[in-house]
Amino acid sequence: MERDEMPADVVFVGAGPANLAGAIHLMNLIEAHNAAIEAGEKEGDALDEPMILVLEKGSEVGAHQLSGAVLDPKSLTELIPDWKEREDFPVERYIEREHMAFLTAGAQLNAPWLPPELVNHGKPIISLGRFCKWLGEIAEEKGVNIFPGFAGTDLLWEGETCVGVRTGDKGIGKDGEQKGTFEPGMDITSPVTIIGEGPRGYLARKLIDRRQLDKDSNPMAYEIGCKEIIELPEGTVKEGYCLHALGYPLDMKTFGGSFMYTMGGDQVCIGMLVALDAADPMMDCHALLQQLKQHPKIKSYLADGKGKVVKYGAKAVTIGGWGSIPQLYTDGAMIVGDSASFLNPMRVKGIHLSMKSGMLAAEAAFEAMISGDASAKTLKTYKERLDASWVKKEMEQSKNMHASFHGGLPTGMVKFGLQYLFGPGSSIKPFEADHTAMKKIKDYYSSPALPAKPEYDGTYLVDKLTDVYMSGTAHEEDQPAHLKIVDTEICATICREEYGNPCTKFCPAQVYNMVENEETGRQEMQVDFSNCVHCKTCDIRDPYQVITWVPPEGGNGPEYHQM
Repeated sequence: MERDEMPADVVFVGAGPANLAGAIHLMNLIEAHNAAIEAGEKEGDALDEPMILVLEKGSEVGAHQLSGAVLDPKSLTELIPDWKEREDFPVERYIEREHMAFLTAGAQLNAPWLPPELVNHGKPIISLGRFCKWLGEIAEEKGVNIFPGFAGTDLLWEGETCVGVRTGDKGIGKDGEQKGTFEPGMDITSPVTIIGEGPRGYLARKLIDRRQLDKDSNPMAYEIGCKEIIELPEGTVKEGYCLHALGYPLDMKTFGGSFMYTMGGDQVCIGMLVALDAADPMMDCHALLQQLKQHPKIKSYLADGKGKVVKYGAKAVTIGGWGSIPQLYTDGAMIVGDSASFLNPMRVKGIHLSMKSGMLAAEAAFEAMISGDASAKTLKTYKERLDASWVKKEMEQSKNMHASFHGGLPTGMVKFGLQYLFGPGSSIKPFEADHTAMKKIKDYYSSPALPAKPEYDGTYLVDKLTDVYMSGTAHEEDQPAHLKIVDTEICATICREEYGNPCTKFCPAQVYNMVENEETGRQEMQVDFSNCVHCKTCDIRDPYQVITWVPPEGGNGPEYHQM
C-alpha cells in the first residue's frame, strides 16, 4: 500500500501535558538558539522552520484527557512563569480548605496533621482537558503543528532504530475490508519520536517490548479511576475545597481511595480509585463510586443528593512509581509522562512530573537536532537530566509504596509510615503484574452471595450506560473492534467458572457482556466496543491476559473536555 510520507524533526505521540510541555519547551530552546546565533553569541547553524509535530488520537486536544485534578504548578512555573497572571489560564478554583480523611460506613475521620507533600492549600483545581487545550494553543502559537484525530498505530524502524510513527488507516469496515471512505494512514518519519500516550500506551508498550526497556524495572502498576462531575443547586459551592479519603466503600484488603474537588460555578467532581491488583474478582469501580455518593458525609457535601451528574469518565492511573519506570530512551525514541509511570503514588499527583519529563526529553531532542545524532548515546541525556532533577528526589521517597500495600491497607499504612519517617531504603522492592493478584470466586467469597449493586435514580446515582452517555463516547461502529480477545472460548468456559467473567464488572463502560446464544443456550462474550472510554483496564486486569486494547479509528472515543 502506498502511503503519504511526512518528514518531521521531532514527532510527539499524544497531546497530553507531558508532550505539550515538551513541545513548548523545545520551541523555546530553538528560539533561544536561533536568537543567540543571530546576535553572534554562539556559533553554528540556525534551526530554521523546524517541523515539530504532535499527534493526538482524540477529536481535539483535551478530548481524551482526564484527571482529578489538583495541579502542583512547579513545572508549569518553569515553563510559563506568568501562568497565574494570564487571563486565559483555565483554573476552576484555588484550594482554600482541604481534608485528608478516613471514611467509615457512616463517618469521616479527618487527619489531624498533613505531611508537607500532601498539603494542597493555594494550588489550582483544574480540568485537565481544558488545561491541555490551553497548552495546545500556546504550542501552536509557537509554531508546533498539532494533528488531532490521528492515532499512532505503529512505529517505523530501520534495523533497531526507531525512525517515526505510522498513523492509523481510516475507513476500514468491521469485516476488515476498505470502505468507500478509506484513507491510508501516513508515515511520519523523524529522527526523534517522543511517546506520551498516557497510561498503558499502545506504542510505548511496543517500544518497551521490542527493545526490552523494562528488563530492569518492576511491572507498571495501575489503579482504575472513575470520575463524575455533578451539578449542584445554584449557590451551593462557595469555596475551593479538596477532600482526599481512604476507607469506605473499600474493604481493608483493597488499596484505593476517593477524592472530591469543587469546580467553577456550582459543580463538584468526585472520583473513586481502586488498585487493579485487587484480589476481589467482582471489583466494580463504577458501582463503588455510586456507593461512595451515598455515604452520609459525602452526600451532605453534594447538597444531600440533589445534584445531577453531567459528565463522566474513567481512566487507568499509574501507581508503580519510581521502581516501575523503564529505560526511557533508545535509538531514535523516548518515553514520557504516564506512559513511563511518572506519577507520585504518595501524593496521587503526576501532571507536574509528566510535564517535567516532557521538558527534559525535549532538551535531549534539541541536542539531537543540533548534533544530527539521535542515537541512544545522545538521548541518554534525558535520563541523566532526570536523575539530576527534583523529579527523582520527589519520586524516590515513595518508590516502595505500592509494594508496601500488598498486605492490605492497615499493614500498608504502617509500613509506608515507617518508610516516610526513616526513608524508603536503598533497594526497590519487587512486585508482580496486577493481573496476577485476582483470586478465584471460590477463594475470595466464603458464600455465593456477591456484592449488591446500588439502586440507580438516573440523576444522582446513575448506571454505567447512563454514565457512558455522559462521557460523550462515540465510535464508528462499522470498523474492526479495537478490543481484541484472543480466544472467546476462555470467556465462555474457564473464566466464567473460575472468576465469573470479571471484565463484565471491572470495565467502567459496560463494554463486555455475557449474552445467551439462542442456539446453544450458552452464555458467550459480546464486546460492545462503541462504549469504550479508552481506560485500558481490561488490557491490564484480565486474569488470562487475552484482551488487548488497540487504537480505534482516529477521532473516536470519549469527549471529556471539562474533565
